[in-house]
Amino acid sequence: MAYGDHIYVDRGWITHHGIEMQDGWAIHFASVDGTKSGAAICWVRTEDFASGGKIEFRSYGKRFSDKDAATRAESMLGQSGYDLFANNCEHFATWCVAGEHSSAQVEAAAASLSVVGVGAVVPSLGIGVVSSLGGAAAMSGPNLMSGLATVGGSVVGGLTLLSVAAGVLSAGPMCIALRDKPMLPDEERKARRVGRYGAIGGAAIGVGTSIHAVGALGVAGYSGAGLTSGLAALGGVIGGGMVQGVLASMLIPVVFAAGICYLLYRGAQWYFSSSSELGPTAQPLV
Repeated sequence: MAYGDHIYVDRGWITHHGIEMQDGWAIHFASVDGTKSGAAICWVRTEDFASGGKIEFRSYGKRFSDKDAATRAESMLGQSGYDLFANNCEHFATWCVAGEHSSAQVEAAAASLSVVGVGAVVPSLGIGVVSSLGGAAAMSGPNLMSGLATVGGSVVGGLTLLSVAAGVLSAGPMCIALRDKPMLPDEERKARRVGRYGAIGGAAIGVGTSIHAVGALGVAGYSGAGLTSGLAALGGVIGGGMVQGVLASMLIPVVFAAGICYLLYRGAQWYFSSSSELGPTAQPLV
């Protein structure tokens, strides 16, 4: 750690952030009266900032000089308006060092909630659209088959279109959360690029896997009877029938996009950080 560094302490499910100052002091955004509403930017002894935890520092790529970062922190002393999602301690520290009002914790949580939302809402919406376009009794086999054909020009086309939509909607939040930022170290920027590719590639693999599973589980491949039995068999895996099969065919790309993105991103983080001998090079902001 050094004067003007962005420091943080891992406190389990959250991390607390601040700016390292001189002579064992730091500046952080924290409560001064025991309540969040009473939070303000203030001085703190580093041992109190650590609160028994280990103080670490966040490395940057493009950032302000140490002196400028410390000056920016001091200029905010006494400011309040704490908000967990829009103005927390990490927003403050990141702004001081790099001039960007952002929080990796909030962005990661938002991306996770978005993917969960896509997995929970989009398949149900897809079923609703298919059922409304079907020409038979709602949610019956003929209804779903005719609805899928209407959506995509054929049953396979309908399944593919719904799966692609689910994959795109799940990959999108992951790519946004892992977007490139000049303030990040080179290793992190490379890892994020791999993660974005993983989200897009995972969605594509998920679509292919979904369509292949329906055909492979059907009694006659991709014929009408094969698709009907394939959807029923796929739905049976999660304890249902054709309706659950259509739902599952849309969930598979969501799971693949999120899972492959996360695994490749974390793997790339480990690889690039371990292969870097000199560490990230900081470039002053101009």
